[in-house]
Amino acid sequence: MATGRELPINERASAFQMAETIFADDVQVVSASYSGDRDSSGIYTNGDSVMPGVAPGNTGVILSTGDADDITQSNGDPNRSSSTSTNTWGQNGNPDFNAAAGAYTYDASYLDVDIIPQGDVLTFQFVFLSEEFPEYQTGIYQDFVGIWINGELVPLSIGDGDVDPNNLNAQSNANLYVDNTGDDYNTEMDGFTVTMSVTIPVNAGEVNSIRIGIADVNDSNYDSSVMIAAGSGTTAIVAMADSAQVAPNENATFDVTSNDIGTGAITITHINGIAVSVGDSVTLTTGQVITLNADGTLTATADADEETVNFTYTVQDATGGTSTGFVTLASVPCFVAGSVIDTSHGPRLVESLKPGDLIRTKDHGLQPLRWIGTRTIAAEGDMAPIEIAANTFGPHMRLQVSPMHRILVRDGRAALMFGENEVLIAAKHLVDGQYVRRIEGGEVTYVHLLFDAHEIVFSNGLPSESFLPGPMIASLFEREVLAEICTLFPELDPETGEGYGPAARRILTGSEARALTGVAA
Repeated sequence: MATGRELPINERASAFQMAETIFADDVQVVSASYSGDRDSSGIYTNGDSVMPGVAPGNTGVILSTGDADDITQSNGDPNRSSSTSTNTWGQNGNPDFNAAAGAYTYDASYLDVDIIPQGDVLTFQFVFLSEEFPEYQTGIYQDFVGIWINGELVPLSIGDGDVDPNNLNAQSNANLYVDNTGDDYNTEMDGFTVTMSVTIPVNAGEVNSIRIGIADVNDSNYDSSVMIAAGSGTTAIVAMADSAQVAPNENATFDVTSNDIGTGAITITHINGIAVSVGDSVTLTTGQVITLNADGTLTATADADEETVNFTYTVQDATGGTSTGFVTLASVPCFVAGSVIDTSHGPRLVESLKPGDLIRTKDHGLQPLRWIGTRTIAAEGDMAPIEIAANTFGPHMRLQVSPMHRILVRDGRAALMFGENEVLIAAKHLVDGQYVRRIEGGEVTYVHLLFDAHEIVFSNGLPSESFLPGPMIASLFEREVLAEICTLFPELDPETGEGYGPAARRILTGSEARALTGVAA
């Protein structure tokens, strides 16, 4: 158990001082302004000694929906309350936060900064802390960290893209979440993330406008904060997101630094926040063991579970600069065996289909199936199927799909919000606990259908997507399977997913889906 010790925070730091603290020398701060309660922001110091295992850096900036100094206690138990709350004078109903969170927001605290970066990809490192953990982590109170560049919302590169409790809890992203209900760490917050990062495309040598902030969602109770490491706002060293696949009880080796940006040699220093040297291994919460090899690659040793997980790694370049990136051990959107697909010969079980079969599509009539793949796994956790009750989205039968399988949703509000009447939403973003539910237990067989183009097909009468190759396709399949797909589609780049074609409809993020449907996924 930790002992309470107050984190020094200068709550009177100006917006320009906070901006200069966040950004490194390669990013010029032109101007900065702060919006929010005067006690909800500041520059913190001594993070390494006062909040070990929590703060993303020894010095940095904190933005909060409550009083910033409530992040720690001065003595005794560090976490005395499960509901620390301050109804501040921060902004309520900010349009950007409302749109991003998909709900009305309160107590917003944010920085607006104009910068001139030297490079064209910007990153910074941060930790999200919240009292919404664990009681409301899947409820409607999704306190939200928002980052915008030149007016565009920047998604996190893992999960549903949101920095909120729903995307970053012990169930949805166990390796990125740290529970503090047992007072193990010196913070009043009940839970927080490991140090994470965002990668942001910017216009090099030009003025770019960035907004960074946090807001309460659906009420002003239960505080949340974001801590941003000093000097981590840089284009000089950027750890880019990576993906890989490892089969149950097997090993996979991959190079996560090959696409990173830096000066000279780039060295991995941490795996999921734990310092490592060559030969060291880190066991993730989800059971995989990640080992740093002498050549700078990582080897993942899987347990018996087949699942999609995320973890972080930190690199350092020759100048001493550091950056944190994500690695995803990924899964594929797919149908569940037993589903019935509309074909030229009427409805047929999806697992009985063969390449060459003519499948009825919404946009292009009958189309030949080019490739089909199957796998059977335990129906547990993130890999458990999503069941959609009959007639939930129009006339259709009950259907089960994988969590990432996207359903075609028709809604007049979509035209107002996104300019299209029909959009694609991942099944996991439609879960409401009543008509759309996660079904755990036993085994499930997932089936993947691939066409010449991304298609909308009919399964149990419900329109949903076929498989869409994306940037992670090289890590999603075994080498023989990938070679088969690339033979069928020679223009497909297995590293980027380019060369296949666009999505059949606009694909909504988790926050966009919640804004449209009102479902607190």
